[in-house]
Amino acid sequence: MIVPLLSAKVKESSGMTPQLRSFTQSTGIPLQVSDTQGRAVWVSDICRRKDFFCRLSRTNTEKDKFCHTIHKKAVRESIRWGEAAIRTCCHSLMQMTAPIMNHGTLVGYLIASPFLLVHPSELQPDELSSLHRGLEKKRLLEEAILSIPVIKDEEASQSAKDLFRLAEALSDPDLSCLREAREIQELQGKIVEQILEFKALGKDFNAQSLSRLFYEQEREILVKIRLGDRGGAKEILYRLLAIVLSQHLENFELLKISILELLIILTRAAVEAGTKIEEVLGMRYRFITESATIKNQEDLCIWVAHLLEKLMDGIYQTRHAKNYQRLEKMLNFIEVHYNESLTIERIAREVCLSPSRLSHIVKDELGIPLRACVSKVRIDRAKTLLREKEFPISQIALEVGYPDQSYFTKVFKKVEKCTPKTFRVKGFDSQLS
Repeated sequence: MIVPLLSAKVKESSGMTPQLRSFTQSTGIPLQVSDTQGRAVWVSDICRRKDFFCRLSRTNTEKDKFCHTIHKKAVRESIRWGEAAIRTCCHSLMQMTAPIMNHGTLVGYLIASPFLLVHPSELQPDELSSLHRGLEKKRLLEEAILSIPVIKDEEASQSAKDLFRLAEALSDPDLSCLREAREIQELQGKIVEQILEFKALGKDFNAQSLSRLFYEQEREILVKIRLGDRGGAKEILYRLLAIVLSQHLENFELLKISILELLIILTRAAVEAGTKIEEVLGMRYRFITESATIKNQEDLCIWVAHLLEKLMDGIYQTRHAKNYQRLEKMLNFIEVHYNESLTIERIAREVCLSPSRLSHIVKDELGIPLRACVSKVRIDRAKTLLREKEFPISQIALEVGYPDQSYFTKVFKKVEKCTPKTFRVKGFDSQLS
């Protein structure tokens, strides 16, 4: 029953055929819908019109057997990573594959092939030498390869996303299970990257240093959440999850408790940024009830990542959109010009507001004075330089916009509760020692 259902989805009357044709027309890449046995259910017109390179390189029997094996391997990779797979199909030729699923079962796949990522003239002779069987064959192959579409890397990436969307439209109900797999892979990769980054800093990788780092990152994510900075908040969340996992890798129950504490931190910041408290309390309650059913670290981390997305959505829904745009522009300006003379008047001109109006918006939305925003950006940059460079403190002061070293030290101590020299020695906040 599965093959007839797949065939029905790509019939002229289904509405899918124009979408499939559109993919080939926009990319120039031949497209085929196949069942799990490699049999063609639908083939784009371009496949019928042209004798492509792969058709000349081997007999039909060889081609069918070889290609089906390569396609199956690529489909498995696509399912594993939750996205369309871009792989070499044979001898420098490229292919894209995406699975078609029926309630979690593979019923077929989309195959877009062949194409090249470089012009044929850029291929090395040995890349195609195994296909050259006699002078006449070689001449025909060299002519045929010129008919293969060449697309750039960024175009290939977008085409792969489009192919995955087509596969999702052909699937029943959709490919959400694969997107979740990709999400888990990406989250795990981000967390591993953060753990490796901690180790590369050369600090003692122990409970005390991790606790100090957690506290520092906790303050950072509160600021990002208040700003509505979704990307920045997610990056810090990855660091926080990496710290928590490093501390409680062997004790899942303690890990849950630490995640709950992190949840409270995130929701508190979201309420301060404008999310409705009823929604936040509901999220906390759901975590307590649902956490009993979560049995592994991956699901626990994904749960928190989804929570952050919901919190950020709530902030966007309640925050004054125009104010947010102005704040974002202001902060981007400070990030670029932090080492210059930054007066309130200059920043206000950049966002087309009066100094008093801008100061009021910053205080109302972020809960801190405008000068504190500038100081924070500068001090954060100074902390990075103190950790990673051996520059004299006087030079670091100049680098971050403080010509007077004594004033820099005064501001640094006010923000970090320790002097720059003490911070450089300890690498973390003095108040946590």
